[in-house]
Amino acid sequence: MIAHLLHYRLNCFLKDRQMIFWTLLFPLLLATLFNLAFANLSEIDTFIEIPVAIVNHEANQNEALQMALAAASGQNGAGGLFHVIPTDEESARQLLSENKVDGIIFVKPDLHLVVKQSGLNQTILNSFLDDFSQTSQALSDIITVNPSITFETLLPVVQDRRDHISAVPISKDQLNSTVIYFYSLIAMTALYGGFWGLRIVNENQANLSPQGARVSVAPVHKLLRLMVDISAALVIQYAIILVVIAYIQLVLGYRFGSQLLWILLAALVACFMGIAYGSCIGAIVRTGEGIKTGILILSTMMMSFLSGMMYHGIKYIVTTAVPVLAFLNPANLITDAFLALYYDGASPRYFTNLAILMTFGLAFSLLAFAVLRRQRYASL
Repeated sequence: MIAHLLHYRLNCFLKDRQMIFWTLLFPLLLATLFNLAFANLSEIDTFIEIPVAIVNHEANQNEALQMALAAASGQNGAGGLFHVIPTDEESARQLLSENKVDGIIFVKPDLHLVVKQSGLNQTILNSFLDDFSQTSQALSDIITVNPSITFETLLPVVQDRRDHISAVPISKDQLNSTVIYFYSLIAMTALYGGFWGLRIVNENQANLSPQGARVSVAPVHKLLRLMVDISAALVIQYAIILVVIAYIQLVLGYRFGSQLLWILLAALVACFMGIAYGSCIGAIVRTGEGIKTGILILSTMMMSFLSGMMYHGIKYIVTTAVPVLAFLNPANLITDAFLALYYDGASPRYFTNLAILMTFGLAFSLLAFAVLRRQRYASL
């Protein structure tokens, strides 16, 4: 009997074209739009050499400054930090006024920088000159104290600078900051499984549909019927979310990490929670189907927004300012589970998010069943 009911419910759900659009085609459309919006972000972040003019450089024969600028300019053939333009003062100021250079380095009467406005490039130029001045002064002090030491002796020591801080990747996979938008999109897709849960409850209430009236007099236990309906919806929604994940990874090229089994587990728990959430709304809200659908959509979009789907920074703001809200937001838990898997693998943070999601799903399911179980009708 269970197999017969499951087969029947799967056929009924798959014929609902409107539901298939909102749970499958709409997320795929959003994923495509996200890809169009974020496609060139990596190119925007590409560093471009900073154009800088230097005045009276050759006249002063500042050999140390020449060597420092040559090294920073990548004159050995590699891409450099600066693009140096030796020129006279009049031409340099003209270039600065036309925004063709970000700053002018004057060598005399003393080494200083002239800029037109403040910005990242100007800050880099200023930091470079400050570092050069400090190093030059340190070498001068050393030579003054120890006349036997020459500049040529100290120069290799200065050039052999060592960085005692090493960059260690936090993930085995190539990191992409835009991936949080797609994780939030998956969370929204999972919560859209609530449409199936809402339909399940409506079709089990005799006062909302003729089908509900027939189901209410059928000799099938309400708990069994509810479990079969949720199972059928879970099969469909899980297949839908796998299609969305495959589309984002294989077609759009945004990697979710290499731990496929844990990704599938997180998607399954997320789908169950979404269906249970919709069932709970359908059971406890005693109004028409339209009001219930509106509540489901509004709450889902609000939770998706707070999880970073529209602006990734809001997730950090909520987590730091109102951490309780972050743990009470299912969309944030789903997004955070995928992020934890992406950065740390199957970590305690990942399992904590899944445990909370599973608890929510079970609580919503039991609450929906408790409400449906107590419903009685004077006549059918």
